[in-house]
Amino acid sequence: MNLLMQVSLFSEDFIGLSEFYRDLFDLPEVEDLRSDVFRGYMSGDVMIGFSALAAYDMLGLDERKAGEGDQTAFTFKMATKEALDTCVEAAKARGGTLVKGQFMTYYNWYMAVLRDPDGNAIRLACTTP
Repeated sequence: MNLLMQVSLFSEDFIGLSEFYRDLFDLPEVEDLRSDVFRGYMSGDVMIGFSALAAYDMLGLDERKAGEGDQTAFTFKMATKEALDTCVEAAKARGGTLVKGQFMTYYNWYMAVLRDPDGNAIRLACTTP
């Protein structure tokens, strides 16, 4: 089996965006990879990378255009409903916006949907409410 190793977000303010996730989810930085165009933080075995817009060219990728709609959504697992509720408030205090307040899914997860300061979708999920 091949495992997911890294997910990356590209941002004009990649440092500010990385700090939003670092502070909200208490993620440790992979300091060896820190550069003027990248920050990486670990979430379990998966690194969340934050790249400056210059990385599009470095990787041979086309820059995403505004207004294209959501293409990805991070889902972070919360241990309890209370932890999820606390995280929602912390995200809003750090510049995140609430898209859909706390609700029960049809598969019995307690969930909330937010956007980070760059507008990327984040789902918070408690799988054992």
